[in-house]
Amino acid sequence: MTTPMELIWYNPDLDLYQKGNKRDLRTIMHSSLNQDRFSVLYQFNNNSQKLAKKILDSLNLVRDSRVTDGGI
Repeated sequence: MTTPMELIWYNPDLDLYQKGNKRDLRTIMHSSLNQDRFSVLYQFNNNSQKLAKKILDSLNLVRDSRVTDGGI
């Protein structure tokens, strides 16, 4: 039996980094007009959820500071 993978991806519709499994990503991409702009950045096994959350929070913190500062 394979371990479910946790993914972190960039969602261009929301300009936000998100995490979930492959089914979550497919569901979100299916409803997007920007399917070709989604990008998976990381893949983790289910045992690494704390690390995945820490990385996701860091990515969105950097994104938020970029938006607040008016871009780079």
